[in-house]
Amino acid sequence: MSEISAEELQELHIKLGILGAIDVGIVVIDRNFEISMWNDFMSNHSGLRPSQVHGRSLFSVATEIDEKWFRKKAERSFELNSRSFIIWEQRPFLFRFPQYRPVTGTSPYMFQNVTLLPLQNTRGEVEQLCIIVYDVTDRAESERSMAQLKAVEQAHRP
Repeated sequence: MSEISAEELQELHIKLGILGAIDVGIVVIDRNFEISMWNDFMSNHSGLRPSQVHGRSLFSVATEIDEKWFRKKAERSFELNSRSFIIWEQRPFLFRFPQYRPVTGTSPYMFQNVTLLPLQNTRGEVEQLCIIVYDVTDRAESERSMAQLKAVEQAHRP
């Protein structure tokens, strides 16, 4: 193997900084569902630091996840080396985080869209899965409000 240049090291440092600070949740798990990455978004919303979750089972950290369902969904991504998606209309959340808009929020939790992204090693084998968590609470609450309004309008039509 060749040595890493100063420029490559700087680029890696920048990329890791971005991954830590980006406003989406990033969790990386292996095939045993053990956590190897937990970014700032996840820490801020869960109250758990990366050092508290590193090496632990996803299901022991996030007990709200339906293990049987998630294992099946994740295994498909691992085996097919294919992205998989979970939208809030199917399941309101993967990680039960409280919503953080106490004045304007109408839901007790954060609505989430989730992408499962297979990660390959240098030999092209999928060994890890990146779970990307998007906060879609504003959109979900807006769509739910619109649906309720339409239902009320239809109920009052002659």
